[in-house]
Amino acid sequence: MNAVLSRLLAAAILVTLFHGQSALAQAPLVLEWRTKMKFGKVAPETGAGGTVVLSPNANTTTITGSLTDFGGTIRRGKLKITGEPKTFVIVTAPSSFTLRKGSSSHTMTVTNITMNFTNPIKLNKNGIKNVQFGATLTVAPNQRKGSYNDEGGFIIDVVYQ
Repeated sequence: MNAVLSRLLAAAILVTLFHGQSALAQAPLVLEWRTKMKFGKVAPETGAGGTVVLSPNANTTTITGSLTDFGGTIRRGKLKITGEPKTFVIVTAPSSFTLRKGSSSHTMTVTNITMNFTNPIKLNKNGIKNVQFGATLTVAPNQRKGSYNDEGGFIIDVVYQ
């Protein structure tokens, strides 16, 4: 009888030790760029520069300084986040990234990366949220003409809250 009682007591202790412990596995977060940012076509006047501010809320820009607007494609960046339904995530963008003209040393800087939402961001009932990004492109005086592209993209950090 002592051996049975001893085993039951040991089992009760184990159940007590492990009963209060729990683990929650969440779906991994998946990020997919749907569209890249496009700032359109601009050129600086001789000896002057300016900025192109791309809105995160619409495919529009505001040009400041001494830049001539030549139109072109204007598109805010769009990122699809997929994860655990109805959970909150925190999205963090870098402070800046660089655009480069081909393999040359000619660059432009993109700063003030903004979103159309504020953190924390709630994923919908399907675990999806599309977040749009805007930013400020700085065009230097006498910037070399040509097409400038990101150097492999910039890193967006998304974590569960």
